[in-house]
Amino acid sequence: MLMEDIAVAQERSLLKNTSGKYPYEYAENDPLQTRIYTLQNGLKVYISPNADEPRIQTMVAVKAGSKNDPAETTGLAHYLEHMLFKGTSKFGTSNWEAEKKLLQGISDLYEQHRNTNDATEKKRIYHQIDSLSTQAAQHAIPSEYDKMVTALGATGTNAYTSNEQTVYINNIPSTALEKWVKIESERFQELVLRLFHTELETVYEEFNMGQDNDFRKSYKSLFKGLFPTHPYGTQTTIGEGEHLKNPSMVNIHRYFSTYYVPNNMAVILAGDVNPDAAIALCDEYFGKWQPKPIPPFQYKPEQPIAAPQVSENYGSQAEHLYLGFRFEGANSRDALLLRLMSRMLENGQAGLFDIDLMQKQKVLDVGSYEMILHDYSAHILYGVPREGQTLQEVKDLMLQEIEKIKKGDFEPWLLEAVLKNYRLETIKGYEDNRNRASALVSAFVLDVNYADYVALLDELDQITREDIIAFAQKNYGNNYVVTYKYNGEDKNVHKVEKPEITPLNINRSEQSPFVQGIEAMSESVLEPVFLDYQKDIETTPLNTQIPFNYIRNKNNELFKLYYLLDMGTDHVKELDLAIRYLPYLGTDRYSAEELKKEFFKLGLKFDVFSARDKVYVQLSGLGSSLEEGVKLFEHILAHVKADPNIYNELVETILKERADAKLSKQEILQRALTSYAKYGAASPYTYIMSEEELRNADIERLVQYIKTLTQYKHRIFYYGPDAADNVKEIIKKYHRTPALLSDYPKATVFRELDQTQNHIYFADYKQKQIDLMLLSRDETYNPKNAAAAYIFNEYFGAGLSSIVFQEIREAKALAYTAYSSYTTPVRQNESHYLVAYIGTQADKLTDALDAMMALLNDMPEAARQFEGAKEAALKKIESQRFLGDRIFWDAEAARSRGLSYDLRRDIYAEIKTMTLPQLKAFFQQHVKNKSFAYLLLGDKSKLDLEAVQKIAPVQELSLEQLFGY
Repeated sequence: MLMEDIAVAQERSLLKNTSGKYPYEYAENDPLQTRIYTLQNGLKVYISPNADEPRIQTMVAVKAGSKNDPAETTGLAHYLEHMLFKGTSKFGTSNWEAEKKLLQGISDLYEQHRNTNDATEKKRIYHQIDSLSTQAAQHAIPSEYDKMVTALGATGTNAYTSNEQTVYINNIPSTALEKWVKIESERFQELVLRLFHTELETVYEEFNMGQDNDFRKSYKSLFKGLFPTHPYGTQTTIGEGEHLKNPSMVNIHRYFSTYYVPNNMAVILAGDVNPDAAIALCDEYFGKWQPKPIPPFQYKPEQPIAAPQVSENYGSQAEHLYLGFRFEGANSRDALLLRLMSRMLENGQAGLFDIDLMQKQKVLDVGSYEMILHDYSAHILYGVPREGQTLQEVKDLMLQEIEKIKKGDFEPWLLEAVLKNYRLETIKGYEDNRNRASALVSAFVLDVNYADYVALLDELDQITREDIIAFAQKNYGNNYVVTYKYNGEDKNVHKVEKPEITPLNINRSEQSPFVQGIEAMSESVLEPVFLDYQKDIETTPLNTQIPFNYIRNKNNELFKLYYLLDMGTDHVKELDLAIRYLPYLGTDRYSAEELKKEFFKLGLKFDVFSARDKVYVQLSGLGSSLEEGVKLFEHILAHVKADPNIYNELVETILKERADAKLSKQEILQRALTSYAKYGAASPYTYIMSEEELRNADIERLVQYIKTLTQYKHRIFYYGPDAADNVKEIIKKYHRTPALLSDYPKATVFRELDQTQNHIYFADYKQKQIDLMLLSRDETYNPKNAAAAYIFNEYFGAGLSSIVFQEIREAKALAYTAYSSYTTPVRQNESHYLVAYIGTQADKLTDALDAMMALLNDMPEAARQFEGAKEAALKKIESQRFLGDRIFWDAEAARSRGLSYDLRRDIYAEIKTMTLPQLKAFFQQHVKNKSFAYLLLGDKSKLDLEAVQKIAPVQELSLEQLFGY
């Protein structure tokens, strides 16, 4: 595409509909059918109808983020995001007039606090802040916002802040739209900074989490190099530690009054929504909001990057590198071409990185993606080295692939296939209302003409091979930034003394008149729709041995096809290795690289993956390519050929992955430690091949596992646009099975440990924070627990308005993350567990654990909150719809638990009549006074292990014990 063609495309205009009371704009051929309204005060309202389920994905977007933070108080936009959950003068308070005076006093003290450098004086002032905050908290009604939206049946309640946007998210039943609009219109028109210092400490805990995240540190360094003078690089979204500890409530109010105005915001609704009714509600509740002039964001243009900019970081996680090139922003030709350039390098299947680096096992991992921002964009490359490989060698390999594009050294079909798959990716994404809403947020925040946004795929189709080559030659040289992350101690960790915070009393009984008014509003009731697996899934025999399950895709041209075996690594330990081997192997007709390319050309993805008791052979993509895809993957399963050289490289890959897993706190805590606490040293997690077994494996035997997969009993599931009989005929044509399918090998049984005493399992890991997880084993799967567990999780420990969240985070500021839940096992022979988690600093651990244990042994009883939890649960079930292939997977989940029907029917009926005493009885039987396995992950040098020993005996576990290698 020529430059003048781009210019013409950008003149594309939105169409206008002026026939109704509320005129709107729309784009021609828009797959989202979006209407864009602009109220008289400038507020944008984007509405994308999708009636698949009676729910609406809502987002409220503010066109301001961390780049708008004052340089002296970075992190402000993000902290303000947290405060927008605290209420206004109408809700969240029991006595606004008294509270208002105290909040003003707190604000004045914070100004004194930040304007003195004397440590003693700061401490004295903070003591006053804490004292006044305790008084102000007596008038606060915490979590009223969360309670209101929870009672609506909202899910996914959250918010995020990034460089140039702050977005507030809820997914609500369609019947709750008016209540939601009224709540949000009140919420965003007034800022009240209540419960400020406890939330501030929470944000600082989030900052601490970032200091333990090596990837965040790499990003910070990368962006500092890419944008040395622009706020994208000079300040982070989380902010500087000293700024967080020295906030200005005055600056926060100033920021709010500047940017949280209707002509700088958008309301996005995607889902089961009537646009005419919805815009009338938005106008009624948001229309009186007064606009203000928005100060233009000004920045000095960055100078060209004349030579590579290199930085280094250190930390506990696996070594990696990020490499970036800087480009022009969202409304540029650069942003258009970047999307294709990035995917030509890496698309998960047949990009140059995929084939030349991953398929040939030249690196452990590599990635390529674009970041499109308003003022600039970036092309970011990511790499992880193999054993013995330097980060510089990984960088050079990635740059060599870029050189191939500059020279035109790529196959002619690649660009066309990238375009086809980009279109498929977009179509698939729009099946989900959250993706729809996110797309509309991007168009709004990036100031992209929505007509151009809709036409993006057509614009991309016009780009030629010559355009890509010219783009690469012009923009990719020594003008890059690279940051290397090495293993080692980070000496730049920010340390601030923990402030003394008086725990606040949580007021659960009071309710503001505003909330009472919301509850009094009328709202229609949805009838729940439960699945009937026998009717919703068409099951017929493919032949006498193989059941064929079918669900029609009526929405688009995409399909998914699965062969499913109830056999996994518990049955055959080597099975996972065989499946890992498969993607690197060719057949007697194709090389492995050729196979990847063939699937990609067809708009298909092929994969085989395993679990403990399952194998999934998966094909997905364009419905028109189904037969070619089935033919190809059946050929692979029947004719795959072993290769000893590839296998040896695979072993080295696996061993390096295992070594890197020992550096991952998530892997250590959530998988290794958790599995050890449940099963002991011999567990499903450690049931893997040793290094010696890997090196001495019979590769022909591994290939035979693949070739004989479909000789075992299996089922087939198809979801797609084609008729069932047509699909069956295609499968019969290529699917070869023996006269009698084999039974599965006997599975290894892993028995869960009895927990009769408290026990602490500790793993030493260099990090600033402490992770503590509590596990208590209960009875084996019992569907009769389902309703009580649902309400217990809603009421007690799993949401923003839950008891645990209120007590540990909001009242005591002891952790950024704290939750508790009663889990449901995946398999009917496995146990329920009570789980609790705290992520905090070492010096808060004892207090946080005491607070958690107090709750686990004495559940606070709040009748109003219990009724809110019930109402929320019922509305969620009433508005929940399982669509498409989710119907089949829900049936599979039920089957694994020994059920043949949709358990939600029983849950719904039981919740309707449940009482607080019944929940209390569940608590007494399944939660109170239980013995726990305490899973403790942290830096031994920062922990007081003597104090920890008083809780229970401590067993320090090495990584070798936890991982089994």
